[in-house]
Amino acid sequence: MKLAVAAIVKNEVDCLPEWLAYHRLVGVSQFLIADNSSNDGTRELLAACNDVILKDVVTKKGEPPQLAAYEYLLKACPAEIDVLAFIDADEFILPLQSDVGRQDKPPSILPWLESCFSDESVGAVALNWACFGSSGQVFREQGLVIERFTSRSYINFGPNHHYKSIVRPANVSGFDNPHHVRLKYGRYVNALGEPLKPRIAQDGTHRIGLSEDIVWQGARINHYIVKSVEEFLSGKSKRGSAAQKNYNKGRDYFERHDRNDEACTIAAQIAPHLKMSIDSVEKASVKKLESSNSSKADVVNLMCDFGRRIVQKIGFGDDPTPYRWTLDYPSSEHGSLFLPGGRVVQGWVLLHPDIASTVPKVRIIARWEDQFEVCHPLEIKRPDVINKILHDVDDSHPQRQCGFRFTIPTRVTRFYLELLIDDYRWPLQTVKCEAEQCDTDALKVIEGSEGWLFLDNDTNGSVDQYRGRMHLTEYGIERWGGYFKGVAKIANDYGCRWSMLIAPAKETIMGPRYHTAVQDDKRPINQLLALSEATHVVHPEAALLALGDDAYIRTDTHWTQRGAMKATIELAVELGLPRDKVENLFSKDRYTSRSMGGDLGNKLTPRRVCHVDMLKSFSYMKHRLYDNGLPNFGRMLVISYPEALFAETCLIFGSSSTNSMFHYISRVFKRVVFIHTAGSIDQDVVDSISPDYLVAQSNARFLLQVPEVEYSLTDLIDRKVSRLDSTEIEKISDKMLVSEESSLNDVGILKWHRQLTRSISSF
Repeated sequence: MKLAVAAIVKNEVDCLPEWLAYHRLVGVSQFLIADNSSNDGTRELLAACNDVILKDVVTKKGEPPQLAAYEYLLKACPAEIDVLAFIDADEFILPLQSDVGRQDKPPSILPWLESCFSDESVGAVALNWACFGSSGQVFREQGLVIERFTSRSYINFGPNHHYKSIVRPANVSGFDNPHHVRLKYGRYVNALGEPLKPRIAQDGTHRIGLSEDIVWQGARINHYIVKSVEEFLSGKSKRGSAAQKNYNKGRDYFERHDRNDEACTIAAQIAPHLKMSIDSVEKASVKKLESSNSSKADVVNLMCDFGRRIVQKIGFGDDPTPYRWTLDYPSSEHGSLFLPGGRVVQGWVLLHPDIASTVPKVRIIARWEDQFEVCHPLEIKRPDVINKILHDVDDSHPQRQCGFRFTIPTRVTRFYLELLIDDYRWPLQTVKCEAEQCDTDALKVIEGSEGWLFLDNDTNGSVDQYRGRMHLTEYGIERWGGYFKGVAKIANDYGCRWSMLIAPAKETIMGPRYHTAVQDDKRPINQLLALSEATHVVHPEAALLALGDDAYIRTDTHWTQRGAMKATIELAVELGLPRDKVENLFSKDRYTSRSMGGDLGNKLTPRRVCHVDMLKSFSYMKHRLYDNGLPNFGRMLVISYPEALFAETCLIFGSSSTNSMFHYISRVFKRVVFIHTAGSIDQDVVDSISPDYLVAQSNARFLLQVPEVEYSLTDLIDRKVSRLDSTEIEKISDKMLVSEESSLNDVGILKWHRQLTRSISSF
């Protein structure tokens, strides 16, 4: 999908470099700008930009120019543009997460836009304002608008009912005002895809251009409506309104709109990337400006500083975009190719000869979800490309290593490719491919040295994570921060201590000695541990490394029981329990060696087995009070051990790695309640059980998917049972262990037990 932006400007040279670069960063490929008799260098700056279609519009006496300019720009819109956004130079389109209350800046707005306009009946989408205040700034300071102004109004602030429109150009017949278009056909929807409801005035009339509901989901318009006092007086107040005749914006306007009710740094978080993306053409134009105005001189200095940083960082000239590239797989010509690790993505990139030396810095980004992305270098020699395209047979050609090849999950049929050089990105292609039948049972095991087995690239990209080629995006990192804050709040509300235990990936502990690939530090787990909110996270890497080969099972992805014991100790210490007492609890444990295949060894033919030490001096199985029998997600288990070290309750929202910890943690706490949710928290369960300790547990390879703090065990059980067949239902009934309902009521789980039994009985 190609997105363009249309705007009318007058004397905006101070802000346009940032505004243009920002919108390029979020996915805009073309700008249609009407210049309204600027005399400060604005027109010259725009004329130097290759992606700007520049038109002149002259203000007729007594007539606001904006609507006439919009009509003009609409007619000038190129045919290849799919959707066109009409905004102003102080308005920034901000992509957001779709969930209520979760806001962030995904790498691009295009995936969301494609979703909105995938319905052919949609002709226009309305994005509400989020008005930002001055943040207490009187004078113009150096820095970007998005990082200088980080305080905004509450969502219910009146002007936020205003919206701006993104439209299918062919559907538009005209404009009622700068906010609202007239559609020849198609539906007008809000950012949720719901029918747009106009705001109702007190006299019952519709206020066109204002929506009844303010929607800050999917996307919105960050409106830096006043900026600093100096910028307001020299800009908006001086220019007046392009939309309304004789409308002057003075002191009353500033005071009414200078709302700094809440801090909001969503847009500010991308400032480092934005600084790297300021186009060299714009920098050159700004550098030529001559002015005695101090604020304008500040802009010149700022842009020059950015320019130096870009040159130092990247070291290339005016046109760094690739001039030739091809996607071999998947493609319409060659179809799709599958390996055990997933769907193959293969192709090549050739850069402009002037920047050929930057090839080692090039990365190909693939993204199919907003929370993470894969990042692969050009590491494959393609002499065929050099010979055919460049007509060069020299094996020493600087771009001979221009190929890329990696895999993504087989289920992915739509993804986005970008070119990355340091922090500078260019969109390459939205790739759509058919959901094809392939051998889903194909071998997905990597055989390391000395009999050690590891996962191949599964749906979590285990190998790519290990090699540092799969990262959390800013969006994913922000969501993790929000999750930790949410868990901390729940624990605080119920007065319990909390921690999150993340089981290290087997590759992290055993890989450096036995894996076929080389580990990289740029892994999701390291991104997560760097968060300031991750103070209660336990990642027992050091404790497991100290165990050596006894930490993990050679033929399985999980840790050994000794590894689980070490993890239990580290978790208990984080929860505030004395290390010496907990360690002493397990000091006399006795183990016996047993043969097992595991989730990796069982995939091979012949079946691969290994010997593992299994605890024989204690078993939690004898102390189960309840087990609902559900496999994996939705399983609920209660262990009650009267002789435990502490007569308290620990509630664990965990994963499969928790299973081998039951032998140990059940001796630490008198009552352990386990629910398999991979770290997602159901507050109703917390309220019902009222634990002394709250634990979330997940595995490092699952970190690409952020758990939830508003999870529903009720919904999970319903979904789980609805997908089971009669044979599986029978197995659940056989495995289920139930105590008296009075005991389950005392624990606080009776509600969910009854729900499960009703679901099973009605099957």
